[in-house]
Amino acid sequence: MEIVRLKKLGMTQKEIGFYLKLLEYGESGVNNLSRSLGENRTSTYSLLKTMQKRGFVSFYVKNNLKIFVPTDPAILISQFVDGANSLKKLLPELLAVHNKYGKIKPKITFYEGVDGIKQIGELLLEVPGSTRLSFMGIDKNIHPEIERYYEEDFINRRIEAGITYRGIVTGKLPMGNKYKATEKGQLRVLKYIDSKKFPIRIHIDIFPKNKVALYSYHKDDLMGVVIEHENFYNTMKTVFELAWAGVDTGLSSPKHVSCYLESA
Repeated sequence: MEIVRLKKLGMTQKEIGFYLKLLEYGESGVNNLSRSLGENRTSTYSLLKTMQKRGFVSFYVKNNLKIFVPTDPAILISQFVDGANSLKKLLPELLAVHNKYGKIKPKITFYEGVDGIKQIGELLLEVPGSTRLSFMGIDKNIHPEIERYYEEDFINRRIEAGITYRGIVTGKLPMGNKYKATEKGQLRVLKYIDSKKFPIRIHIDIFPKNKVALYSYHKDDLMGVVIEHENFYNTMKTVFELAWAGVDTGLSSPKHVSCYLESA
């Protein structure tokens, strides 16, 4: 059984375990249920009361003891379907509001931690054959899990998707381990700048469609934001092109950086 699907009904992982055990027993007192699940009686009773308030279980009293009973699965699913259908009826109205104001207000999404930075990376892979414009500050303080993600996974998939990029870079970039260690092999064109003269401490990616990502994968500062807005996107593209035109192409890739990572 794919018990993870029960989470769609609003159950936590622990609640799923309690619900399935009650289905197995048909009904149970708190003491019996706590012993069978290896939980203490107090926490078991507290969780069952929460589940009862949310409609996952009910109870009756027998010999001054509360006997808990699982809600019929057919009823739970029916309630979930009815709720989804009710929300679906609201969709045209919600879309009308979105269409009216969505083009005016930017959509801003915040990300944190290792998973958050990986989510930004996945967004950058959404448009095969596209070009990404990037300001990239590379240093040695990268979270090791993020480093593995880019070198062993992200870069290779970016190349396979035909996504090229132009980057203004401080530091040294890695290579996708499945492809030739050349700019052509890695589908990128880079211009390097002096990090002392022009420090870049975060990464900025400008990419379709109408998105700009600003983020850091420094091991002590894993956070980022993605802004979706046409005017913001077009302005940042202009800023990049101005910077690109002004970069001295005589500066080569620095060789003193031993630990590095490609921007997502």
